[in-house]
Amino acid sequence: MKRKSILGLIISFVLLISLAACGNDSKKEDTQSTENEETTKTVTIVTSGTGLPYSLLDDEMNWTGIDADIWTEIEERTGWEIELKQLAFDSVFGELDTGRADLTANCWAIKEERTEKYYVSIPYYGDAQCIAVNGENTDINTFADLAGKKVGVTTGQASETILQDMAEEYGFELVTYEQSDPGLQEVSLGRIDAMGCAVTTVNNYCDNTGNEMRILDEKLMANNVGYFFPKTDEGKELCEEVDAVLQEMLDDNTLAEITEKWLYEDMTQYIVNE
Repeated sequence: MKRKSILGLIISFVLLISLAACGNDSKKEDTQSTENEETTKTVTIVTSGTGLPYSLLDDEMNWTGIDADIWTEIEERTGWEIELKQLAFDSVFGELDTGRADLTANCWAIKEERTEKYYVSIPYYGDAQCIAVNGENTDINTFADLAGKKVGVTTGQASETILQDMAEEYGFELVTYEQSDPGLQEVSLGRIDAMGCAVTTVNNYCDNTGNEMRILDEKLMANNVGYFFPKTDEGKELCEEVDAVLQEMLDDNTLAEITEKWLYEDMTQYIVNE
């Protein structure tokens, strides 16, 4: 009898230890599950989303364009969950000011008036201002070749002031347009000799019309493009995290491939290192 009693006690003790271990394992699993849920970061992005190739949101909030492809890649690399908001172009930065968005993505040019107020990521491509001529034109290859020619420019564009100064220096006539495409069409028709505008504008025009244009090797200037964040501690932290991923994507040519897909050229080569 004593042996049976001792054996029963040993079995009971072993069962209690096993149950306790199972209970601890269950608690560990619950804790790990909770921790995993807590580490999932939601990043709210605001964009105007009004046009390709930059950023387009349809009625069902499907996102396409350069920024969409970049953030799909960032999402995959980080495990973050992306939440999108769409606002009118002139209201986007207000969402950063009021803390209702973590960043804005709209292929924004990096300008001093913006960097004074917001944190900005490292540039993910550069949008160069250039001189474009008809694809069949073999006479104009340098700025000096523009002497005596007619050169178009879009009013208010970054290249306008530059071309105004160049017109005096190189001796060409400057013709202004309200939009770039009509000016490029005039080049195609031979009514003017060249057009000053962004490389992306020329590439999009050629893709949409089938007309051939040639961009001079010498560029006017380049605008770096980046993402903007609120000037808060949280904004700075997120900006630094995004920078790390963007640098990886620059190093492995992912950004080169995305810009070439949408802009028909590797636009990372135009990034200005300051």
